[in-house]
Amino acid sequence: MLGNEYAQARKQYVEEVRRSFHHMQPEEYEEEPQAGAVSFFKVRFLIAVCIFAAFVLCDRTGSRFYDHTTEEVVELLKQERFQSELDAIRETWDVITREK
Repeated sequence: MLGNEYAQARKQYVEEVRRSFHHMQPEEYEEEPQAGAVSFFKVRFLIAVCIFAAFVLCDRTGSRFYDHTTEEVVELLKQERFQSELDAIRETWDVITREK
């Protein structure tokens, strides 16, 4: 009889432990960052690093990229010819991200 009581107590204990796992509250879990957003950032960062590395390589070797030297590229960037378009893109991006 002692073995039967032990088995019953053990079975009850196992059932209580199993039930305790089903009662976890959702707020106990920490929110994880969205995998898509993180991986998209990694891809953008990798592309930016590659573009910067290509620019430095062209600058060091004196190579031309589509008939432009690195000095010409810097001057084009300083002119801010596309500033109005960039501002419009930034505003649109802000509106899109606020809606989500």
